[in-house]
Amino acid sequence: MYMPNPGEFEPPKLTYDDSNARTTTLVGGKKAVKTVQWSVGGDKLASGGVEHDVRVHDVEHGAGTGRGAQTLRGHAGAVEQLRFDPSRQGGDRALTVSSDKTAKIWDAKSGKCAGTIEMKEGLMNAAWSPSGRHVAVGSKSDVISIVDVTTMKVIWEQKFKYEANEMMWDKTGKSFMMATGEGKMEKFTFDETTGSLTPLSSHFAHNGGCYCMAIDPTGKYHAMGAADAIVSLWESETNICYDTIVRLDYPIRSVSYSHDSRYIAAASEDLKIDVAEVMTGDCVAQIKTKEAMNTIAFHPKELVLAYAGDGGDISLWSAFTAISAGTK
Repeated sequence: MYMPNPGEFEPPKLTYDDSNARTTTLVGGKKAVKTVQWSVGGDKLASGGVEHDVRVHDVEHGAGTGRGAQTLRGHAGAVEQLRFDPSRQGGDRALTVSSDKTAKIWDAKSGKCAGTIEMKEGLMNAAWSPSGRHVAVGSKSDVISIVDVTTMKVIWEQKFKYEANEMMWDKTGKSFMMATGEGKMEKFTFDETTGSLTPLSSHFAHNGGCYCMAIDPTGKYHAMGAADAIVSLWESETNICYDTIVRLDYPIRSVSYSHDSRYIAAASEDLKIDVAEVMTGDCVAQIKTKEAMNTIAFHPKELVLAYAGDGGDISLWSAFTAISAGTK
């Protein structure tokens, strides 16, 4: 399998060089995009940001110019993070959290809001459990709330003494992981019945605060991105850091694994996205960008990377050929 360079940024000479890769741009908004997320099946790509609305692009059927994108309206503040329900292949249910102090569950097919959870303050982070029954939302003051989606009620809540950043369940749904401002990854056991998180282990990862994290599709590896501009690569069962990626110069804002678990992408304020081999950390591609990137996400079935930043548009980088979406 080849992972070629897109021909947009001068890379080091590597085995996977190829000039056939293409980038396609979906017409977005005029303000910063903060979150992009693929549906489980990969036929939908959703984005949200400063403009308050969520756009859902039907990438599979080519409605990618923005004019054909469905718009989910209802937030009164910036959409900070978006997650699709991992238990639903069709991507018909999505979660958004906003600075307007609400979390919303959406029927992505009809475009209607299926439920709103009112919180006491603005929200920054979100996660959805593998079973689809629970979501976690994190506030600006580091309060994590677990919500039972069937009742739309908060069933567990705790304020942490440290900065609580990106969080997620592992593939089993039994463990919960969190990146923290102390440069650590905190692990918890999750009680499916009560929704409670019980501290399990703490792992020092970076000299600066950890902002983002990702788990690979197999569940065997995870990565952390931090203020020290480093991406650390971990073996999940042993919690051993086996390598680091140090090619970017600014704090890491987003990391994402490819569908085959072979590659990991990292984005920051650098005007490039770094794509590396998971097992070695070696660079296989660098994608040139026009502005700082806020969010990236690999397609769940193909070597296609979605990325967006302060400019408002969403770009799709394909490792091989142009994808079936309208160009700007």
